[in-house]
Amino acid sequence: MDAAMNSAVSALQAQSSALSTVSNNLANSQTTGYKAVDTQFLSLLSQESQGISFPSGGVTAVARQNLMDQGLIQGTSTTTDMAINGNGLFPVQYGLDGSQTFYTRNGAFDADSKGNLLLSGTNYYLMGWETDATGKVLGANPDNTASLQPVNISKYNSSAVATTSYTLQANLPAEAQNSLAGFSYINTATGASENMTVSYVQTGTTGSGTAATTTYLMAVDAPPGETVKDGSATASQLMYSVTVDANGNFTSVTGQNGDTYSSTGTPATLPSFTPSTAGTAVTLPSLTSWTTLQASLKNNFSQPTSMAVYDSLGVQQTFPVTWTAAGNNSWLMTVSTPTNPAGTATTGELVNGATTPAVVSSYTYEVSFNSNGSLNTIKALNNAPMSSSGEPELQANWLDGAATPGVVAVDLGTQGQTNGLSQFDTGETTPLIAVKSTSQNGVQYGQLTGVSVDSSGNVIAAYDNGQKVPIWKIPVVTFPNENGLQAMNDGVYAQSSQSGNYMLNQAGTNGAGSVQGSSLESSNVNTSVEFSNMITAQQAYSSASQVIKTDQQNFQTLIQSIQ
Repeated sequence: MDAAMNSAVSALQAQSSALSTVSNNLANSQTTGYKAVDTQFLSLLSQESQGISFPSGGVTAVARQNLMDQGLIQGTSTTTDMAINGNGLFPVQYGLDGSQTFYTRNGAFDADSKGNLLLSGTNYYLMGWETDATGKVLGANPDNTASLQPVNISKYNSSAVATTSYTLQANLPAEAQNSLAGFSYINTATGASENMTVSYVQTGTTGSGTAATTTYLMAVDAPPGETVKDGSATASQLMYSVTVDANGNFTSVTGQNGDTYSSTGTPATLPSFTPSTAGTAVTLPSLTSWTTLQASLKNNFSQPTSMAVYDSLGVQQTFPVTWTAAGNNSWLMTVSTPTNPAGTATTGELVNGATTPAVVSSYTYEVSFNSNGSLNTIKALNNAPMSSSGEPELQANWLDGAATPGVVAVDLGTQGQTNGLSQFDTGETTPLIAVKSTSQNGVQYGQLTGVSVDSSGNVIAAYDNGQKVPIWKIPVVTFPNENGLQAMNDGVYAQSSQSGNYMLNQAGTNGAGSVQGSSLESSNVNTSVEFSNMITAQQAYSSASQVIKTDQQNFQTLIQSIQ
């Protein structure tokens, strides 16, 4: 009878525990991320059973967690809400200065007054990895919780990205090559009348008043099919840097090989030219005066354009660009000192590509084309900077405090193709450069308008300039045995010896679930099942109490028989 009494008492305790579990489950039927706890009953024996003898012992109740039992995921209107679809938990810490990491399936995160995301109604803060603008995790040891930081969405209230690459698609009119300035001469060897062409573009000015000087880049082209020699260089096209004073006189003339052309004690002069088929040099008119030389030549085809970029502060800057037809299917691309978009104020300084970089007023590139209109070569003139891939590279020191130098690689297309610059006849009476498209990778300044979370756990900041940038990545933490985690208040769990060590995973990898933004995981409590369990536990409890009552009556009968 003692054994029966003990068994019944243990049954009362076990069923009371089961009723407590049911009560807790029902109380949390609307708790976000809550996982219903089951009660498992284990038999107890007072001694080992032998043969047909089965000693009475009793029963004990054990709570059994099932943290990875998926609850229903429902959409919400809060962009910082998150739910895990699959295995894993969110990492959190208690307080901003907490030293221990905890874990939860509850993704109801709100921002505090400083923009830190914390579990709604608690002091547990969401932890994550900081990322670059491509979503790549920054920092070392991303598999350790020491790499995690409190997620703060106000840390990036504004956005700006400096331009580093610029792509241009345009057609330069082929007929412009026929409108170059030129002069005629008689070939002394053949007696035929031939024509050399001359083109020039202004590349800079210094000083003012009577001390002012102007620099030009000048190209001299031989007649079709010939070359021309100036005493030092021989080519189908010869280039010169010419400096002119305020009176229109040459102060310096430098050839493409670095040769200078002047006589001792006399002003600088242009050289004489010898065509390849003639034995006599040809002299340009008015060699010693730029003013008269310019007046004797008709204007070249030249058209200004511009390249709009952004500095590191998100301020729009403009590089003025002049395209000048230079003959021989070539063009001079001259980049001038950057200005504001209106062109009314200087906003930076150009830096050249010399070994010791210097500030210059402009630099020029020679862009040549093949006879089929495709891009041929791009050549830097006078220390104009070029990228390692052979592209023009604009370099500027900005005056607004932005990071300097601002370096922009300009993609003009692929050699032998027309996917960038091309040179085709437009058929127009007044030809113009046709800019088809431009693109650049900079972004103007913008204010934060909100955040969202994608399936990879990226917290993406959206700005009013249209930019969307990943700023954090939320890891999904898994354990060898999630059900061994220690349950705490607020739907939070702590690692224990039963759970094993944590593993930090990017969402959707290594068996970890994906993350759904603007969503919450509902409690997985099934109230119908819980009510059924409650009735069963109540009946079992009543039955155990009946055993005690019956055993009590047996004791009374025994005592009465002894009396």
